[in-house]
Amino acid sequence: MDYWEECVSEALEDAGLSATKEQRDTIVAWVEGAHENYSMGHGHDVIGRGAESDAERELREMKRRAEQLRVWEATTKPCRPCTTTGSVLDGWGRPQTCLDCDGDGRTGARRPY
Repeated sequence: MDYWEECVSEALEDAGLSATKEQRDTIVAWVEGAHENYSMGHGHDVIGRGAESDAERELREMKRRAEQLRVWEATTKPCRPCTTTGSVLDGWGRPQTCLDCDGDGRTGARRPY
């Protein structure tokens, strides 16, 4: 007896129902077909295992940006006038964007993003 025949037989017995061999075979065929087509019925065949989730995509983007920032910091120098804050005080004591680094806090190249 195969798996699906045993499942159908047990289910019928548990429900207190009786069925002929032909009726059981018909039910088995339907159950097997339903099982084979389950992923199509619920979209799993369309989604696929290779699909990237939003969280995975966001994590990949965050890692890419972190690497860009690491490279940028390794290839630039800290700005001395603003001491890497990107802001200096004008003659009236008000904060303004540092002109040496354009507010990036580092000199040599613009921030990657």
